[in-house]
Order: sequence, then C-alpha cells, then structure tokens
Amino acid sequence: MPPSMDNPRIKSTASPGYETQDANVRGVFNFLVILGAGLVVAALICWGLFRYFSRHETGPAPASPFAETRPLPLGPQLQVNPREDWLKYREQQEQSLETYGWENRGSGIVRVPIERAMELLVQKGLPVQSDKTPAATPRPASAATLPVGTAKPAAKGGRKP
Repeated sequence: MPPSMDNPRIKSTASPGYETQDANVRGVFNFLVILGAGLVVAALICWGLFRYFSRHETGPAPASPFAETRPLPLGPQLQVNPREDWLKYREQQEQSLETYGWENRGSGIVRVPIERAMELLVQKGLPVQSDKTPAATPRPASAATLPVGTAKPAAKGGRKP
C-alpha cells in the first residue's frame, strides 16, 4: 500500500530530482555587506591605534646596568678537520714530553724531557718512608728526595734552611 493510505495526512508527492527553491540572494548579499563593513571598521580601529601609539611613543628606556654584562653566545665551534687537529694536539703533547721548559717560573718548576726524568729517577731513586714513622703523620721531604721539577718546601717559621 502507498504511504498515503496508512496515514491520510501525508500527501503523496514524488520528488522532482532538483532544487525547487532558488538560493536567497538577498541574504547572501546582506551577509557580504555586513562582513565588508566589519572589516573596514576593524581596519580603521587598527589604523587609529597605530597612529595613537606612534605619536605617544616615549624615548628609549634608560640603559640597564646589566645591559652589557651578557655577551652573545658564540656560534657553533665546528671542527673542520678533526684528523689535522688531533695530529697538532699529539705533536704539542710529544713536544712537551721531549723538551725542557718552564711550567711555573715564579715557583721554579721546570719541565724535563721524560727520558731524562726517568734517568734521574733511576739514579736518585724514589723517596722512601721509614718504618718508624707512623703512616698518619707524613715526614716532610728533604730537597734531596724531591722529584725533579718540583719546588722546594718552605721552611717552618718562614726561615730558609
């Protein structure tokens, strides 16, 4: 049975397959006019604020005492040629092991080539602690037992021996 026979209030009409009403052109046009007016008002407000703030701009802020204390960080320290850098470092280390030089001129500490330092160590020997002295109180080293390249200890009371 057709739907109209079950319910007499429903009219039986077939769909034509297309839109039977046109779009509301007046409503679309009114929306676009209101939208354009809103954009113009917003642009005028922004322009007015810009002019107001540019006229009332204060002078530069007083310099802070901390303004110059924070330097900018350096760029990345890239290693362009790591093999060459390593070879230079290795050469510097070998040179410091094979040459004489001052480590601390004020304290009288010198650098001795490692071969010569080993020869001196074999000749003089290592400082030895006697069995009579307890381990808790170390015995002051004398100048004869100091390794090469170290400063002499200061005498007690500021007197020189």
